[in-house]
Amino acid sequence: MNRRSALSLVLLALCGLALLLIARHWLADPIEAGRQAAHERALLDLMPPGSYDNHPLTRPIALPASELLGQPAPREAWLATRASEPVAVLLPVTAQGYEGPIRLLLAIRPDGRLLASKVLEHRETPGIGDAIEPTRSPWLAGFADVSLVDHPEADWRVTADKGRFDQIAGATITSRAVVSALQRGLQYFDQHRRLLMEPPP
Repeated sequence: MNRRSALSLVLLALCGLALLLIARHWLADPIEAGRQAAHERALLDLMPPGSYDNHPLTRPIALPASELLGQPAPREAWLATRASEPVAVLLPVTAQGYEGPIRLLLAIRPDGRLLASKVLEHRETPGIGDAIEPTRSPWLAGFADVSLVDHPEADWRVTADKGRFDQIAGATITSRAVVSALQRGLQYFDQHRRLLMEPPP
């Protein structure tokens, strides 16, 4: 290869690198926006379509450490609003299941009722404890619209413990943990309603 050919190859490689850097620069924002939108959909699918008009994840609410939320470390919650009025608070809660932590996300309406809940992460036994997943069982959906007002302290147990809520067959420990986490999440909301209902600055 002569010197002129080598120089041409170097120039070609440099042009290719420049084009790659330019493309990366121009595509960075759309890629990040797409990633953020996917993350938002994964968390906000608890909310009915059209029920809110803000972007809750862009303005998290800093929460102090609390045992009610299941982790002694600061957390974040998010407030969904419509026409600047609160629609629901998205509150993370952790339960201690049979095989390890169960991370849940609760959507709680301003009146303190549970709008919906979902499992974000768990390691429960496949075929038994994983019935907490909506694709495996409608069990978790049965807690929609419950509140502390309608259900006194004695209700917040599974039927095996003489409580109000059915447990998943063969997964009493998992069921017990989730019921307790839902109750604790509603208690946290009740105790910190002002913090959670005010949009962050």
